[in-house]
Parts: sequence; C-alpha cells; structure tokens
Amino acid sequence: MIILLGLGCTSCATILNPRYKSMSVFTKQPSKVIIRSDTLNTEENQVNFLISRSKDPLKIIVLTDTSRQTFQIASRNSFAYYLNIVYNYGLGMLIDCGSPKRYTYPRRIYLDSNWSKGFKTLPATHQGDVNFQVSFPYINSFIVQPFGENRKTNTGFWGLGVGVDYYHQDRQYLSLSLRTVSDFFFPVPAPVTYEGGQEFMSSNYLSLSNHHRIKRFDWGYGLSWIENKWGVDYYEDIPDPSLPLTNRKRHQAMGLEFSGYYFTGPSFHMGLIYRPSFVRLYTAPVFEYEHLISVDLAWKIRL
Repeated sequence: MIILLGLGCTSCATILNPRYKSMSVFTKQPSKVIIRSDTLNTEENQVNFLISRSKDPLKIIVLTDTSRQTFQIASRNSFAYYLNIVYNYGLGMLIDCGSPKRYTYPRRIYLDSNWSKGFKTLPATHQGDVNFQVSFPYINSFIVQPFGENRKTNTGFWGLGVGVDYYHQDRQYLSLSLRTVSDFFFPVPAPVTYEGGQEFMSSNYLSLSNHHRIKRFDWGYGLSWIENKWGVDYYEDIPDPSLPLTNRKRHQAMGLEFSGYYFTGPSFHMGLIYRPSFVRLYTAPVFEYEHLISVDLAWKIRL
C-alpha cells in the first residue's frame, strides 16, 4: 500500500521538467529582442535564453531600426505532464496541475509577422549538427555463451560510453559509439570483499547506428562489433592447488543494436539499448544467440 501511494503521489512533470526552459529565437534581420524584462541583441539573427515555465503566453517584442513587433507564444502542456497517464494512471496530474513545470514553450521559433501565427516552430536539430555524447549504461542484463561452458546469465550495474553523432538530415543522424559495460553487483561504486568463487561478465562494443528523432523521442538501429568476457575468480584464504585461481574466457561477435530514448532536456536523455548478436568470430559454434540489454543515461554536447 505504501509503495502504491508513493507511485500515485509521484508527478512526472515536477520531476522531469526543469524550472527553466531553453529557447532559441530567430529573426529576419539584426534586432533587439525583449523577453519579459530582459533585452537581448541578436547574433547572426538569433538569441538563446532560459525562460521560466508558466501557464501565461510568452510575450516577445522585436525592435529594429524601423519597426516594433509584438508576438505572443502560447504555452502548452508538456509531454511529461501526459506521461502521468502511463506512469501513475493520471494521479500525478493532480499534483502537476497547479505547477508551472506542467507547461512548455517551443524550443526553437522563427519570428515573422507575415505568417498567421507570427512565428514558425523549427526542429530542435538540423542537418550538419555534430554532438559529442557521454553515456552511462547503468543497468546491464547479459546472456553470454562462453566456449566450453553452459549459457551464462546475469544482471548488474555500471558502464561507460562515448560517441559522436552527425545529423545527415534535420531529424536523422548517424551515431558512432564505443561502450564498455559490466555486471558489478552493487548499484553504487564501493569497495567490496569477495569470498569463494566470483563470476563476472562484461562486454566492450563498437556500434554504428542510424537514429530518428521525433520531438522528445529518439529511436535507432544499427550494427555492432562485440567483445564479450566471462570469468570466475577464486578468493580463498588457503587456495586449493587443484583449482585455478582464475578461469577467464572471451570471444568476439557481430550483432545488431536497437535503442529508444526520451529527452528530458536539450542535453540529457535516458533510454533502453537492446544488442542481440548471432554470429561469433573465430570461435565455434559460429551461430550463437547472445544479448545485452542496458538502461542507459546519456548526455549530448553540441560541438
């Protein structure tokens, strides 16, 4: 009952949405842009700023040498607000309904009084953008088949990844990434002491994938080169000379990668990676199913 009440009293918008919203405004010519009480000068016909979330429309005044134009940008309910329907059957909406974090504004807009609304919403990314990414595959679930051993399964924590994204279209990009993941049994870094035999699994992999970005969602598919490792280390006060101190095996494989992410902001996103493999290199049998499923936390930095 306590757990259910805790879930029901959790509101997605309050947790996921930051207090301030990042926005970019584009104008037809060099201008001064007045946003609430701040006056900003455009650089290359663009201004970037943080604005506090609110139910009220965002009033923007654009000043040029010959004109003064006023635009009203309406707020709308954020995706995180509607996520309460899935996460807690809508109970979180009762908490979010009075919070300014419930609302959002378009992230990138182009202002032009010739349009009926006065502005046009632009995609958050566009062709030619390059991002550097750092990721932490926090939870990792393994199925591996070491040579000469029974099938091994385990779930643990921790990993690290880096990569580069290149947008070949406004909403599509190629991603080249390198990750290393483990099944460390403790959810936070900590010194540990082992007794007896301790089994471990880890994996290094290089992947090339194509991704589609639709609003706050990102889904991708691609290929991966994989090195899987499995082993047992024996920790005994008086070692048995008939047993090896370690038993470690590794093999390489080729596989696929599928991923889905949700962007909570312009930089941070979280999601799920499914990496199946079917073909092993230099190891018999050649055809063997293995997989890795990771809960990934990642940051993207525009270069």
